[in-house]
Amino acid sequence: MDFNVIIEDNRYMEKFFRKFPQYEEEVKNNIYNKLPDIINNRPHKIKPAYHLKRNNHTIYEYKVVVKNANFRAAYIQVEHEITVFFISDTTIKRLFVELLEKTSLVD
Repeated sequence: MDFNVIIEDNRYMEKFFRKFPQYEEEVKNNIYNKLPDIINNRPHKIKPAYHLKRNNHTIYEYKVVVKNANFRAAYIQVEHEITVFFISDTTIKRLFVELLEKTSLVD
């Protein structure tokens, strides 16, 4: 299945890429290319962000693995469109979800 992948332009994403400019290209490449592959071929790697919703859609999270670092990203999927709207260097799921919950990005 083909997906339209969108990296949302919001202050949280801008802050992440300002903090980690050396990983921006790799992270974006992972999101655009590996995330659709994971959804299609390894869905067990995708987990809901507990009870969190965005625009009434379940928020999912996955680990973004690049050469020398790991991050965690949050996204929603509406049919064939994936919108990634939050990334953090907090990779422990419980802590990541707590951080995400404190933002204005969730319902």
